Amino acid sequence: MNRAASVAVPSFPAPPLVAALAGAILLVAHAYAGGGPWLPSYAFAWLFLLGLSLGAMILAALHDLTGGGWGVAARPALVAALAAFPVLAVLALPLALRPAGVLPWWGSAPLGQAWYLNEGSFAARALVYFAIWVLLAWLLRRPARSAGLAAIAFPLLALTTTFSAIDWMMSLSPEWHSTAFGLLCASGQTCAALCLAILAVAPGAGANHPQLRERLHDLGNLLLALILVWAYLEYMQFLIIWIEDLPDETGWYRERISAGWAAWAAAGFLLHFALPLPLLLWRRVKRSSRALGAVAVLVLSGCAIDVYWTVVPNLRAGSAVPRWSDLFALMAIGGCWLGWAMRSGPARARHERPVLEEAGDGAGHGAR
Repeated sequence: MNRAASVAVPSFPAPPLVAALAGAILLVAHAYAGGGPWLPSYAFAWLFLLGLSLGAMILAALHDLTGGGWGVAARPALVAALAAFPVLAVLALPLALRPAGVLPWWGSAPLGQAWYLNEGSFAARALVYFAIWVLLAWLLRRPARSAGLAAIAFPLLALTTTFSAIDWMMSLSPEWHSTAFGLLCASGQTCAALCLAILAVAPGAGANHPQLRERLHDLGNLLLALILVWAYLEYMQFLIIWIEDLPDETGWYRERISAGWAAWAAAGFLLHFALPLPLLLWRRVKRSSRALGAVAVLVLSGCAIDVYWTVVPNLRAGSAVPRWSDLFALMAIGGCWLGWAMRSGPARARHERPVLEEAGDGAGHGAR
């Protein structure tokens, strides 16, 4: 009986399922009621949730490679996020069935770019990305892992995250190029995944668990480092393009500071960097589960705004006003993502519960 209970398939949690169904129904109803195209909203929500899983994979591989108690504490949340890749692949079908509604170059790539931006190679690359991600997610979720696996995973992650960002985000403006864009996207995705891990760890890091609170402090330090990396890359990309002053390069930013989009840029900067930075320099904030949880909410909101500001201006020209479809798409895709992560996470967490004690003394190493 015990063995049967241990291998029972977990059920899909009800709240995320309700949110997903409600979001999907409302999104379809909104589209049929003349509420405007829904694909921009769907693309934004899907890319944001995909970034959470990619960021979790980066953090899981980093911990397997370097070790540390922070990763042991964060691992249950990271493992849950890694489980969502198959669902994300299925949720990509609406975008795959109507690519011309999202990709402006579909069917007529700009001169000199057809060798890369063409339908066949685009689809083949997408299949390769997801095949690699699903395989790495399965390997990194296993209780038995190694630093060697993480060392192999990192180059694959670097290549796939960079080229997927080029294919699915940068190609929305096919005339625009940035060598820092892939790394910038990866840093934002890692920030978002770390915020998710902090929100998962914070409720259990109260006064009765001083050792876990110490690991929360480590996660706060790591978040501080990541937002500094993100801000540096964002600033350097902007500075180089501003110095070059080439129409093809500056047009990307002009589009994102006109028609009200400057307010989105300012909100993303404040939530992702300017407000969290002084708070994360304060030791008491990083040792308080409530305070650090609030900072994680700020940064996670900034990450979502950054994806929205990067993706939607190309697809919704002339209007920076958010639409109800944005919320409905987040509910639909986010509910599926969260429900599958919650469904798959506990089963894995039970296998790794004994090593959580290692997070207390900082000796926990993910590669075991």
